[in-house]
Amino acid sequence: MNFLFYLSERTLFHKRSDQFVPFIRLIAIIGLIIGTVAMSITLGILHGFENNLVEKITGFEAHIRVESFKNNIDYDAEYVQHLQEHPEITTVVPYINMETMIRKGDDTEGVILECLNESDFIEILCKSKRNVAGSIDFREKEEIKGVYLGFGVADYLNAGIGDTVTALFANGIPSLLNPINQYKLIVTGIFTTGMKEFDASYAYASLNFARDVQDRENEVSGYQLLLTDPLLANDISEWINQISEYHYLPITWKERNLLLFKWLQTQKAPIIITFGIIELVAMVNIISTLIMIVLIKKRDIAILKSMGMKPSAIRKKFMIDGLTISIMGIGIGIIIAKFLEWGQMKYAWIRLSSDVYFIDRLPIDISWKVILIIVFAGLFLSLIATYLPSRNASLVKPVQVLRYE
Repeated sequence: MNFLFYLSERTLFHKRSDQFVPFIRLIAIIGLIIGTVAMSITLGILHGFENNLVEKITGFEAHIRVESFKNNIDYDAEYVQHLQEHPEITTVVPYINMETMIRKGDDTEGVILECLNESDFIEILCKSKRNVAGSIDFREKEEIKGVYLGFGVADYLNAGIGDTVTALFANGIPSLLNPINQYKLIVTGIFTTGMKEFDASYAYASLNFARDVQDRENEVSGYQLLLTDPLLANDISEWINQISEYHYLPITWKERNLLLFKWLQTQKAPIIITFGIIELVAMVNIISTLIMIVLIKKRDIAILKSMGMKPSAIRKKFMIDGLTISIMGIGIGIIIAKFLEWGQMKYAWIRLSSDVYFIDRLPIDISWKVILIIVFAGLFLSLIATYLPSRNASLVKPVQVLRYE
């Protein structure tokens, strides 16, 4: 094998080798570098978007919500304790969800008002929310409670910190006998998640405020659960189904944002196929390079065979040539891709509109899993690509080539 590596090194890199060989070798390596960089960056972007999406959603959304087919349910301390017995469930808190209109002056905006205890809100829903102004303060013990508005809502209403807004609630069809209930709230904070639609649709207030509105002390919309690992949500959801009464319905963070993940999955296949074709073109370059080397070195191959080298050794020698080109191209391509990843995440060479993409820069996350997939896939395809040229080389007949020497 040492002799075969020596022959491969002389064929591909020796200065006295045919001048055309280094050129076609360089073209093959460059093609493989381009294919590796393209595939690495593509998978890195898809992985980066998915990771950012998971991080964002699990930061402002409970990992599991246990709701009911009924409109509202009585708070069940025994059931909550049963849920907390699961080792992967760290927190279970009650919440009330209400649809309301918030008015300031002549402007009115419809929002989903989620009501929790302030400490529960900070623990579960606050991770990916960034304060634009003010802070979280539900003023739970005061007569006029505080409200934490999404930036889109506050911007539309032109509401600032300390402003008083009115929350409107209708119980059925409004009429003279059934007027709309109005409650004052003080804007204590304005947040943004980076997701424009979310910021324009949500506001938060205290659980006591919701109970004042509904005039029911013990009723809740459901329970919000925090897990040790959000990726365990599906398994724990199945467990909750088994231990709960028929009317309880656990909904995971992924199910609540199903359209976003479906969109991401829809993008994956065509993008990977498109950039995978570039990698296949690089493999074709390896085939053409080795075939050219076989044609150029046919006389040398004939001499080696006439001296007693077996066809299997000739075949191995050209497979080593192909793998050498592949290792160089894939290795350099991954190094370049990792450098581009580092530069993009540090200096944001390519920026995105945070209103649309919920992040301000194109995310690239080339994980070791992605690198291993590219390396093993590239080497496997390289072995396939080298088979035909190495086979042709092993079939060279010394008598025909050296007849006129």
